[in-house]
Amino acid sequence: MEQNLDDIRGMPVKEAKEYILGFITTQKLHEKKILALKTEQEKWTNRVELARNSGAADLEDKAAAACRDIENQIQSLEAENSELKAHIKSMIGRLPGLAARERSVDPDVLEQELLLAAGFTPGQETRPASPDDKAYHDC
Repeated sequence: MEQNLDDIRGMPVKEAKEYILGFITTQKLHEKKILALKTEQEKWTNRVELARNSGAADLEDKAAAACRDIENQIQSLEAENSELKAHIKSMIGRLPGLAARERSVDPDVLEQELLLAAGFTPGQETRPASPDDKAYHDC
């Protein structure tokens, strides 16, 4: 069963942001690696030209093979990076929904505030007498 990497449902917003940050960090590392590989590929491309100009066919073949290997690595990292960007975009789009689902009100405090607003005192189990109650008039 394939795990959905961008499934952040049920995570607290703080954890989800940290999770996304891990993907962003990986993406940035991939970008650095791609740049380094492109620099390395440029060196090998120059070596291919040097070997070709000097007539060293065996060196040219080896340098060309190294260029192909580096190109394959670049393509692989670029594909992974593209997937990472899609996952990151998807997860960032889900953050507002997570924040909306987080409970930001303490239900016990809310209950007490509602009881106080209704005329109860803390710890009182019955409703206070009101002008409509018979007990109110007996006072």
